[in-house]
Amino acid sequence: MPLMKHASRHLIITFALMLGMAVMPWTPIAAQAPAADTADQKDKSGYGKFVSFKDGTLTLKGNYSGLVWKDVPAKTPVVRWDDASNSYIPSGTAEVLSKVEAGTWIIVGGNKALVRVGARKGSTTGTSISFKNERLLMLGKDLGPAYTKKYGNQLHMNKFADDVPVYESIDGGDFEFVGNPVKVLPTVKEGAIITIHGAGDDNITRIDLGVPKNK
Repeated sequence: MPLMKHASRHLIITFALMLGMAVMPWTPIAAQAPAADTADQKDKSGYGKFVSFKDGTLTLKGNYSGLVWKDVPAKTPVVRWDDASNSYIPSGTAEVLSKVEAGTWIIVGGNKALVRVGARKGSTTGTSISFKNERLLMLGKDLGPAYTKKYGNQLHMNKFADDVPVYESIDGGDFEFVGNPVKVLPTVKEGAIITIHGAGDDNITRIDLGVPKNK
């Protein structure tokens, strides 16, 4: 979902990707680069892709580095996103985290009082304005009147993870893989159509450039 570096608008702008999918029921922290490769988040809330859960320590991978939550209480409730019911459903307590697949989106909320596994998938489409300092500025489409009345239609994307794939439809053809955001987005012209796909706050899974004629 669209992100802003600054926390003042981060918690609103980042949810723009999920418009039409409902506001997510957690409070993520603003994305900040940790001082070291692995940072102990202690009692903070946050999110990232699952790496491991062992001896009460939950390790995730964020856009900038590793995220580690130590001493997660054994009785911590765990819920899992269910597409069929369009909601989170109870999945057990902390021990079920050891069975989570690597790369699954994880949200730790309420000072480690709840862990969410997975998230609603969605996308947002807009037109490119600029890509500077590894951050994309675009004009979003179909953001909804409540959002645009308060914030307008500009979407400020935070730095994308290096492994986010970028696909492009050239002359209306099928999407083809063209590289990662740092390599491709600086070459995108102003006004080009961009679709950002994601599954949870700051969890960008794919970027599409252009639109095939058969869609």
